[in-house]
Amino acid sequence: MDNTPAERREQIVAWLREDQLLRIDELVQRLGVSTMTVHRDLTALSEAGLVEKVHGGVRLPDPNLVTTETCQMCQMPVKRRLHFVLTTRDNAVIRACCPHCGLLLLHARTDVKTALLRDFIYGRIINVHQAYYVVESRIAVCCVPSVLAFASQTDAADFQQGFGGQVMQLTQAYAFLSHSHHIHS
Repeated sequence: MDNTPAERREQIVAWLREDQLLRIDELVQRLGVSTMTVHRDLTALSEAGLVEKVHGGVRLPDPNLVTTETCQMCQMPVKRRLHFVLTTRDNAVIRACCPHCGLLLLHARTDVKTALLRDFIYGRIINVHQAYYVVESRIAVCCVPSVLAFASQTDAADFQQGFGGQVMQLTQAYAFLSHSHHIHS
């Protein structure tokens, strides 16, 4: 498997969703790269808060924990359950407390290489561009207007049925925030 670092890292997170815990030697074999390459990938994922390194391996962190980091947009503490992480082309990691702030940061930057967040129901790491967003539901867990992310349109629609709001894809969520004057160009 000869992938870019970003592709390898997304693959590692995907495997962790299935296996919960992976050993370093297992990742070396699956990815077909050196031990040092795996360590570099895990360090980058760990610094982004997407994985937790353990002796000889890696696992997904507890999504309910509050990190010691603060949101780059509103300076609130970053909660793992709502975690939104941008990685720039120069490998800087930018964290947001929730999808609302994360979308604002993503919109404001032109140097984003990857953008990942957590599914609100299951806590799985998903690509921002593949997520579905429920905007302005009755559940306000962080910033207002509330923006929650879901891995599937079905989950987003089911959540909307119970808690209101509007189901949107990324471009629609941008337009909504822009129209509501929450994004300042």
